Amino acid sequence: MALPLPDAVKVTLDGAITQLKTRNHGVRWVKPDGLHLTLKFLGDIPEERVAKLSADLDRAASECPRLSLTLSGLGAFPGIKRARVVWAGLAGDVTGLGNLARSIDKMCSTHGIAEEHRPFSGHITLGRLKTPTVVDLGIGPVTGMFMAWEVLLYRSLLTPGGAQYTVLHRSSLGG
Repeated sequence: MALPLPDAVKVTLDGAITQLKTRNHGVRWVKPDGLHLTLKFLGDIPEERVAKLSADLDRAASECPRLSLTLSGLGAFPGIKRARVVWAGLAGDVTGLGNLARSIDKMCSTHGIAEEHRPFSGHITLGRLKTPTVVDLGIGPVTGMFMAWEVLLYRSLLTPGGAQYTVLHRSSLGG
């Protein structure tokens, strides 16, 4: 489950990725159409559970107001000296974003999907590394503001060319 990104934000992030590519090798960079803000990774879900999950997502999303978010810097998990994931950070209504993620996590637990034990850290994944390594994130500022108005339930298919996403359901944020 994820928040979609407006095209303008995807263009900004793709520009940042283009700059980062010249400084970092061995990274599998996310293509612009794959950029999104993950709220909950579900793993394999049987097709017959999608309808009930979607209905419960509608309820959870309706209880959260729309979110005003801003791109805010770059980082890496677990850190820049042993990076596995390169990401763009967020500012703005990050408290509301965290509340939405926790609400979705709890809702998913009623469907037998394990709750996340790590605290939610809102970010947009830009690239992944198979081998942890030092990354150079020293490019100009990455900025952009956007409104989140819906949550998407995605199906992802991993291919040699990267993940392909199909929207299975859209839930509007309330307020």
